[in-house]
Amino acid sequence: MGIRARIGSKRVLPTVAGVTVGIIVVAGVGLWIGRSLPTDTATPQVLHGTVSIVGGDGSEFGIALDGTRTGKSFGLGSVPWKDSNNSWHNGGPIDCLKPSTSGQRIRFGVIHVTGTENDSDLVAWVDCS
Repeated sequence: MGIRARIGSKRVLPTVAGVTVGIIVVAGVGLWIGRSLPTDTATPQVLHGTVSIVGGDGSEFGIALDGTRTGKSFGLGSVPWKDSNNSWHNGGPIDCLKPSTSGQRIRFGVIHVTGTENDSDLVAWVDCS
């Protein structure tokens, strides 16, 4: 029985080799697909600060960022925002950035975008909580 067991185990070798080659092929295809997908995603930089002024139409705001001595201004489009009750909203007027207000503390995400004419920082979300 020892000889037959050794002879029978030789049939397992081609099966194991075939499965191994199959795994390598599938992994290679997966890698190729993953590399060919667009990579236009960005992780926003999280900033904190005290609002110095919100523009009259609410489309921009100035802020004194924590840890800096200089103010900075940002344009503001329709972005997701979180209210003081921790509920998220998809656009609309932002409670803590009402026109002509100041002094409120906010946390927000910014994505730096480089373009052909000039670079800009885009606000991705605002947290009023």
